[in-house]
Amino acid sequence: MAATHAFKESNGAGEVSSTATNLNFGSNDSANLNTATYPITRGNASFEKYLRCLFTGVWTEISNMKLWRSDANGYKTGETLKAATNQAYVQPSDVANADSDIPLLVGSALTIQSAEGAATIVYGASGVSGYTKYVRFQLRTTGSTPSGAVFQKTLLFQYDEV
Repeated sequence: MAATHAFKESNGAGEVSSTATNLNFGSNDSANLNTATYPITRGNASFEKYLRCLFTGVWTEISNMKLWRSDANGYKTGETLKAATNQAYVQPSDVANADSDIPLLVGSALTIQSAEGAATIVYGASGVSGYTKYVRFQLRTTGSTPSGAVFQKTLLFQYDEV
């Protein structure tokens, strides 16, 4: 049997976790939000999104976990997507953080650790949860960003499984 994975988004002061069905950014700290209901005001940042991966099933070792963004759809004027890996959960904020632009190439992809801080997730090892550490995302806009929906982004998550 192989490992399966699901992305989990955490929100709120008490860290409520849910399975992510989308990674929509908006003016509210909620999972799977509707951007029409919670738009980002031009010139502001979205609430941060905290996402991590949960591996289930049976495997020997998960390693080489990487994240980057495809440039297939690009950005609108003044829009950027920021990310930082291996984060601890903190209640999300809509204040612009110091995170970097998410890389566009696998060669410069962000490296992701296990929740326990290791480069690998070993199945059945004592104290291993099957979770990765959090990736924190934030969408930023400027006064030059046009009103309305932004282009859909494709995030790529890669890992090796033994």
